[in-house]
Amino acid sequence: VEIGKEIYEAIKDNQPVIDTTVDWAGAVPQGVTNWTQLENWQGPAQTDGYYIEFKNGLGKKLTKFSWRFVWKYGGDMGGVGKYVTQAGVDIDTAYAYLSEHLDVEVKSLKPVNYGTSTAPVGGVDVQVSVSSHGLFEKTTKVCTMTVKGDGTSALGTCEHGTFGHDGEAVVV
Repeated sequence: VEIGKEIYEAIKDNQPVIDTTVDWAGAVPQGVTNWTQLENWQGPAQTDGYYIEFKNGLGKKLTKFSWRFVWKYGGDMGGVGKYVTQAGVDIDTAYAYLSEHLDVEVKSLKPVNYGTSTAPVGGVDVQVSVSSHGLFEKTTKVCTMTVKGDGTSALGTCEHGTFGHDGEAVVV
């Protein structure tokens, strides 16, 4: 069962608006309404860093957002299962040139059991959507990471790196 927030903003109009006390997601056993009902939590775990950067046709940086996926793991109920809580992002950099706007939304997708019915391993996909826009066009790139109750993670579809004003990847 999913707990926490399904969708929240991390950056809104160039300003950080994330509140890590409430802006997170988790995967816990059915009937649990609060992650504190479980015990033996470990972590937080974190991934390597990711970034999405947009440049104009002259190579000038317009916007950049860099982050790591973070989560606590290993929580169990009476010694059974490994679950996830406080899954979200840890922001490293949020930059926008004067004429640009940077917005970042974080969304958690429905939790999945990566274990068995007798030894469940909860997991949740955390999806980061980074939007950059100036006066005329808006471009959005998305990166998804699966975080699991055993402390592991798996990169899903992820558009990360440097992109030109047309949204196409730039070789750097």
